[in-house]
Amino acid sequence: MIAKKTKSALAQKFNLLVDEPLKNYTSFKIGGPADFLALPKSKTELIRLLKEADHHDMPVTLFGGGTNLLIGDKGIRGLVVITKHLKSTIRIIDKKRAKTTLYTESGERLSKVCQFAINHSLSGLEFSAGIPGSIGGAIKMNAGTLSGDMSTIVETIEVLNQETFKVKTLHRQSLDFSYRKLHQKGFIVAATLKLTFEDPEKIKHIFKQNLAKRNATQPVSFASAGCFFKNPTQGKPAGELIEKSGLKGMRVNDAMVSDIHANYIVNINNATCEDILLLKQKVQEAVSQKYHINLETEVRMEGE
Repeated sequence: MIAKKTKSALAQKFNLLVDEPLKNYTSFKIGGPADFLALPKSKTELIRLLKEADHHDMPVTLFGGGTNLLIGDKGIRGLVVITKHLKSTIRIIDKKRAKTTLYTESGERLSKVCQFAINHSLSGLEFSAGIPGSIGGAIKMNAGTLSGDMSTIVETIEVLNQETFKVKTLHRQSLDFSYRKLHQKGFIVAATLKLTFEDPEKIKHIFKQNLAKRNATQPVSFASAGCFFKNPTQGKPAGELIEKSGLKGMRVNDAMVSDIHANYIVNINNATCEDILLLKQKVQEAVSQKYHINLETEVRMEGE
């Protein structure tokens, strides 16, 4: 346990927020307070924070845009580091006739990287139209749709080892991607993406089509963490299983299975983490009873 005087000194030294409600930093709008909250703006600042936390034996939780995250009602103990301000100029670092390499730090919004690609006639990110969150989170979760995912375009990642505080560059050949996950320890601080030149009007057309489809078929007007359950490896997708189990519109207080897309659990007003987890359990039980399939969650869960 860190003494109150030490806590105050730490907060002052690193400009940390104390007992900050985390619901303000996630797309679900759910979550209790962080003991300490930091929003570093550079790799150097991030490393200093992690070293200080290690010196005080303080647990550290890192996340980016908070779009695929459910935080407990009691919050998170120790230091929470949000990296959405960890960004620099998105830039092209290798331009060739067939392929072009784009560099971005992990805190950049995926939507901003998409727009940069469109502006420079670069194809490969059209599948991600409308997917929220940061580029680091998108890579870590291997974000994607039926038309593609991050594993198809990631060339390298820069990973910060939270034990040695060293940054190492890893090439795509050594990266272990699977469905909605990159199996890699450490924190992604930057990445390069391999994209291809294409007619800009064609890129814009596909991007707009994908965005319109997303907005028409997903509950974008309610707070959520995106698709809540992973699709089973075989058979019907999770949303169809949930819908055919008659669960659209099912509620636990202000947590509800979306009546637009059944694989979304939405916060329609002031849902708690407990509400979400109770509804999650009900959905899993109903699908298991009807189809004998155990739905796994796609959303990351942190805190108490």
